[in-house]
Amino acid sequence: MLIYIENLYGPETKRVLEYMLKKHGEVTDEIISKETGLKINVVRRALYNLLEQGLLSYRRVRDRNSGWFIYYWSLNMDKLNTILLSRKRMLLDKLKKRLHFEENNEFYVCPLDGARYVFSEAMENDFRCPRCGEMLTYEDNADAIRFLRRKISEIEEELRREEQLLVG
Repeated sequence: MLIYIENLYGPETKRVLEYMLKKHGEVTDEIISKETGLKINVVRRALYNLLEQGLLSYRRVRDRNSGWFIYYWSLNMDKLNTILLSRKRMLLDKLKKRLHFEENNEFYVCPLDGARYVFSEAMENDFRCPRCGEMLTYEDNADAIRFLRRKISEIEEELRREEQLLVG
């Protein structure tokens, strides 16, 4: 779960989520900033990223002295696992589609700018880069295919374990 958030939004959002997981209950962005050592604008961006994912909710209260709103953030623990499982399933689907694409195409790449073309695109351009005219070279994508297969296998195993925990 934390790795997914870090890959999606970066290490600061992961740190905020870790803090929220340990805190249990409501907390303000100022407290999170103070206790994590992250700048307030970084914390707020992380909180909105987590809110966008449905992992957090907030309650706002107007401060009687300043008139400003104070936001109290809390984790949606009941939705957390369901949301993450759903996101992992979406990621798994995208990886499977990418694997299918990699397995069913032959690729050529421009040695100068790294632009990648499928066989039909390369052939249409006489195996020359349409951007710079450089001769395209064949790309062996076996490493990419192995990587995708490994990631798919890892995510499928994670999903099996996590779904068993929810059911059992």
